[in-house]
Amino acid sequence: MRPIRGADRRAAGAFVVVLAAGLALIWVVAARPDPGGAAPAPAVSEMAATGPIVPAGLVIPAIDVDTVVESRGTVTYENPFTGQTVKGYGVPESMATTSWWSDGPHPGSGRMAVVLGHQQEGGPAVFNRLHELRSGDEVLLRDGAGAQVALTVLGDPLTGLDKSTSALADVLNGHPEGAAVALVTCGGEFDEDAGTSTDNTVVFAALAPAG
Repeated sequence: MRPIRGADRRAAGAFVVVLAAGLALIWVVAARPDPGGAAPAPAVSEMAATGPIVPAGLVIPAIDVDTVVESRGTVTYENPFTGQTVKGYGVPESMATTSWWSDGPHPGSGRMAVVLGHQQEGGPAVFNRLHELRSGDEVLLRDGAGAQVALTVLGDPLTGLDKSTSALADVLNGHPEGAAVALVTCGGEFDEDAGTSTDNTVVFAALAPAG
């Protein structure tokens, strides 16, 4: 993921299964501009999911997120730091929405799902405040019928994950025990030559206790 500056409006990129050092999972993306504000999340019945879901909505009250989750599979792109052709996660169409890696685990499946959102320097984006989350903050993922997976943040956000190294891959592959979802965005300084920010930020969340 990367922040977007004024005239820099190139087409969407992705996040990888291989980066510079050849290790799994790094996000580097150019986002499209927001076509007109956040779409509302699906109508909510607030019933607890009884199994894995296909997420359609995301709510994070602590950072005022209430938005749509798109399903995006694996894509191929050129890593701007290395020039390598790599495979990665598809990213949201809008600055205001998020995407779930649909080729990976479903939320509530017992394995870690991945949800991505844009962060924008000098403008609105869904994960601009992701770095503000703290341990215990609530995260809700809902399917199209309103069945929800309730989660709580595990620890502080991991920031400064250098995109020119395997830092993001290492963090995701070595996720904390109990992590059910990884929330991922960009951060750090903007690299004019690469056309992307230099870092990534990750927040892990675990399933909330029943009741």
